[in-house]
Amino acid sequence: MEKSVATKRQKVINHIHDDIALLIVSKLPVKTLKRFGCVCKSWTLLFEDTHFMSIYRNNFIARNHVDHEGTSYLLQHTINDYKILETSMYFLSSERSKNMIKLDYLPSFQKDNQYIEILSSRSINGILCISIFRFDEERLALWNPATEEFKIIPPSNFECVPYRDFEPLNHGFGYDHVRNDYKVIRRATFDYLTYDDRIRLGLKFDDVPWQDISYEPEWEIYSFRNNSWTKFDFDFPLMEIPYNSYEIIQFYMDGMCHWWYKSDCHLFETSLVSFDVSNELFITTPMPRYNDDILDLNWVKRHLVTLINESIALISYCGEMTTFHISILDEIDVKESWTKLFNVGPLSCVARPIGGGKNGNIFLIRNNEELACFDLGTMMIEELGVEGKLCQTVIYKQNLLPI
Repeated sequence: MEKSVATKRQKVINHIHDDIALLIVSKLPVKTLKRFGCVCKSWTLLFEDTHFMSIYRNNFIARNHVDHEGTSYLLQHTINDYKILETSMYFLSSERSKNMIKLDYLPSFQKDNQYIEILSSRSINGILCISIFRFDEERLALWNPATEEFKIIPPSNFECVPYRDFEPLNHGFGYDHVRNDYKVIRRATFDYLTYDDRIRLGLKFDDVPWQDISYEPEWEIYSFRNNSWTKFDFDFPLMEIPYNSYEIIQFYMDGMCHWWYKSDCHLFETSLVSFDVSNELFITTPMPRYNDDILDLNWVKRHLVTLINESIALISYCGEMTTFHISILDEIDVKESWTKLFNVGPLSCVARPIGGGKNGNIFLIRNNEELACFDLGTMMIEELGVEGKLCQTVIYKQNLLPI
């Protein structure tokens, strides 16, 4: 009798009701959930279950992440009306415009006709890497808004070679946790001096040793620890520059700088490039190609952002459509690990997304060039009251430690 009761109790303990089991797995990361698909056939079909996916998306958005604690947004806004070039910055403690506070610049910023661009869509230990453009000159600097420290990055040897035009393309700003070092990776390209350049420099054509000058592109990495640039003899996949070149298409996360690459050989072949800052190696992850009827591959635009609780996300959309398809990357270097998680829209009067925020929020540009924030949880849009034609949004976590 006692043995029979014990057996029944054991069966009860070993059995979990399906509803409870699904509630548990709905809170798992995408990668783990996919692995659990081998438990039973019904679990392999969970991503096709509308009811389950609704619960899963809600849990995914609501999931608290330790890196979100104490974070805010830094909004960079630039006015360019051909007469004046002016950049302003604002702190947003949340996605609400009433919490917007204009940031006072350091004296180094206060120059006329100057444009500032922030590398990466997030700060690292409270530090930002910024690119300062003025006329034909560009300078990089590390800046901590909380401590007001500002350090100019010195020029590299490539910049100092005479008789050629130096044009850098910054690919990433990251942190080497092994060496406690901040690094910048960029591609240096070179062009011939124009006639106007020679006049400006006071050079005659015969003064320039054209045959001795190399115009081949070079890669280089800056180390803050050594305060110097080093030539990097490796050909990385080149970052794709979108039509709106001021949009952020690179970011740092988990020891890696990421950017978007588009193949010159294959029209629709695009990849995520992930550069390991400590080991100075890169990995490419092919992006998915969707066959949805509403996504004609000839018109697809793609915007890569850090989105939804520290997950890498790909937003796909068509030029004339206001429906966004959002996929999450489960594992770098595995094309099949992209999982389409959200279909958002149609959204009225929305031109394009420009970046991701905390808790699944997306920053958008409206057709009237106003900046707005879309909440994936409530499916509501709030305008921030700022003209958004030239805007960057950066997730910022204050840090009072010196650079």
